[in-house]
Amino acid sequence: MDYPIWFNGAWKPADEVHVSVRDIGFLRGYGIFDFFRIMDGKPIFLADHLARFERSAAKIGLELSYSTEELAACIHELAALSVDACLGVKMVLTGGESLNGYMPAQSNLWILPGVFQFTDPEKGLRLLSKEFVREMADIKSLNYAYGIRHIPEMKSAGADDLLYYTEKHGVSESTRSNLFYVKNGEIFTPDVHILEGITRKKVLEIAQLHYPVKVQRCTLDDFLTADEVFTTGSTKRVVPILAIDGKQIGTGGRGPVARRIYDLLIELETLT
Repeated sequence: MDYPIWFNGAWKPADEVHVSVRDIGFLRGYGIFDFFRIMDGKPIFLADHLARFERSAAKIGLELSYSTEELAACIHELAALSVDACLGVKMVLTGGESLNGYMPAQSNLWILPGVFQFTDPEKGLRLLSKEFVREMADIKSLNYAYGIRHIPEMKSAGADDLLYYTEKHGVSESTRSNLFYVKNGEIFTPDVHILEGITRKKVLEIAQLHYPVKVQRCTLDDFLTADEVFTTGSTKRVVPILAIDGKQIGTGGRGPVARRIYDLLIELETLT
């Protein structure tokens, strides 16, 4: 199905929606987004995603002229139209059409649906570590320039994504997902310089019912010597990390903790 795009108050055919060359999101990257799923016509964790979207807008200084209730109603309209098992929905808010290319104007809001497939949880991923901390890591901004410019190096190294860390703060996150490691039956996840993912939040909630869980500073060596490493996100759910910088993690396959957390997350999604 060719889904419509919502732009500033109305659903429109996709080929009628455009981005102005004067939009400050296009010119300067001044904007935010959020991404969530509609599964079998049901938005997943919608309240959490809308709350984060509103927090990001407030933190970066963007005016969001729609209430939570108005946005939720709009998403439920889309859900009612859905004919696919899984839709990915991206909400994008920018600073609007700037007169001088720098000063924000009236904000623009898009809601863009599209069919997508999850990362295979059995296949897993491989990471390449880079010393880097994202600016405004707690805001889901449009700026992914660092990760994108390292794609050639990443591919050359046989990796699927990056792992961000510094000697001072330890590991923070991947380019578009959060990270966990397992050691001796305990689950650990970084506590600073991260975007607090909605899937991360849900995984912490369910993991604490079954395992000791610690949110703290985690070093790169902690991850390299872990029994398991896995990453979480709306497009991934829970996916094992098989290797970091070419070093095999644990058995080099999907571990029992990652598998169990994945199953528990699926159960939680069905209850929303």
